[in-house]
Amino acid sequence: MSVKTVGMKLNSKLLLWAVLVAGVTLVCFSPVLRGEFLYWDDDGLFVRNPYYRGLSPVHWQWMCSTFFFGHWQPLSWLSCALDYKAWGMNPHGWHVTSLLLHVVNSMLVYLLCLPFLKERTGRYAAAALAALFWAIHPLRVETAAWLATRGYLLCTAFCLLTVLFYLRAVKQKRYPLAALLCFTLATCTKGIGMMLPAVLLLIDWAPFRRITSVRTALSCVIEKTPFFGLSLLTGITAFLAKKSDGGMMPVEHYGLIERFGQAVYGVWFYLCKTVFPFNLAPLYDKRPEPGPVMVSLALTAAAAMVLFLLRRRIRPVLITSGAFLLLIFPMLGFTQSGTQLFADRFTYLAAVPVSILLAAGLVLPVPMRRLICGALAALLVLFGVQTAIWAVSWNSNLTLWGRAVSVDGSNAKACNSAGLALMDCQQYEKALECFEKSLQLNPSVLALHNRALALAMMGRFDEAFPDWEIALSVPGTPSELRAKMLWIRGWVFEQTGNLKAAENDYSSVADDCTVDPVQRVDTLQLRAALYERTGQKEKALADLETVLKLPDPFGNQWKKAQEAIRRISKAGKE
Repeated sequence: MSVKTVGMKLNSKLLLWAVLVAGVTLVCFSPVLRGEFLYWDDDGLFVRNPYYRGLSPVHWQWMCSTFFFGHWQPLSWLSCALDYKAWGMNPHGWHVTSLLLHVVNSMLVYLLCLPFLKERTGRYAAAALAALFWAIHPLRVETAAWLATRGYLLCTAFCLLTVLFYLRAVKQKRYPLAALLCFTLATCTKGIGMMLPAVLLLIDWAPFRRITSVRTALSCVIEKTPFFGLSLLTGITAFLAKKSDGGMMPVEHYGLIERFGQAVYGVWFYLCKTVFPFNLAPLYDKRPEPGPVMVSLALTAAAAMVLFLLRRRIRPVLITSGAFLLLIFPMLGFTQSGTQLFADRFTYLAAVPVSILLAAGLVLPVPMRRLICGALAALLVLFGVQTAIWAVSWNSNLTLWGRAVSVDGSNAKACNSAGLALMDCQQYEKALECFEKSLQLNPSVLALHNRALALAMMGRFDEAFPDWEIALSVPGTPSELRAKMLWIRGWVFEQTGNLKAAENDYSSVADDCTVDPVQRVDTLQLRAALYERTGQKEKALADLETVLKLPDPFGNQWKKAQEAIRRISKAGKE
């Protein structure tokens, strides 16, 4: 048999297993294609945000300069712009893109496993099983099913390509220029891969053994200077983005000792969820109790001692542990942002080294290897079913937050979000119960506003208006939320016949030049309609003229204002 024939057989076997990985991943995650835009960031990022919807220089400038929602991710915004061009605001089309990206990542993980297995028997099957362990694990559902995590999908793809091109460059003994390009693209999508250069140094140490002395270590570090430079810039940009968004929690409110305890606990939290992926939720915001933190610290000390003592015998485990810790380090909460402490999506890239170690273990000549592979295949079937069920929960606000409340009924934010989902279904009584429970667990301005709106929709205005009065009197409320409460309360005042109070609330938003232009234009339209209704045509025309002077990112407000101006002018002539 010729070398060419052998090569063709090997390539066909590689392709066959890659297609199998892609097909199984596609089947397990197919429920996400029925998903909607969720209140969980999707609404603010995509539905109510018009600034990414195009490829003009103005759109490009916004994508490359914005810290919107606390992130700098121009390439992620570009993918959303392309989705908008292809699908409009049809969320199912957006989910097609996200699912395909996850399938691509599953195949990249498969390809990344192979170089670490050399020419061992059964390496293609081992790499495929390990890739599926990563791809169809229930922890991957959040990233694949939630549109707001597009940056995780793209960044992981570029990071995996970075490692693949780096391995190729080292094998061919040339500078990893293609790897540097891919890492540059990764830094422009999300900051989750900022520790990848350190992982490349681990790969230099083992299995390549390029680091054998101080001199060779220094040579490898110098080689990666551009990588570390990009990593530093990514870290600085991520910090500035979070700080500008107001989500960075100051040390005075959450001290360094508490953050260290959370980080150590978080590592074991993710490892436990990897082995036992049960009771998954979209939000984990409860700080760990001192008892579990102390147990985590003790386990960490014991694990560190074992790894040190057996460092020569279990070098692959040592390397995998180091790579996992490095990749998940930015998400462990040392620079705590917001109230969410842990998230399934944080393991998306960090879990890849675990799968590579699993693949390496599956090709070892150990007794009952086939039995072990069979047990893993059975486990993958279980994971696949659980993943499909969990993916269904992400299809709508109602199913997602209903599941979240069933997992943890003491989560105030989950109760509030479940109430919003019930409001969409016009189940106001049940929504009111959720808002009241949320307020009992953790009083917040948002939950108070939502309860007021639910009461108003039920016609209980005497109870709704005091809630708004309290919510609007709370200091430090974000301007966007305050403006939203004012124009909604103004609309309710108008429906109840209190036109003067409605005008006052509308004016508080419409006359404030610091309010977001989109909110201001909406409120100007409402006030103009109120003026027209009360016969104040000159004031109505003035508001409509102001609308024409403000930006119209959605492309419909100017047309609406022009039609109202023509109608009012025609009525005045008659």
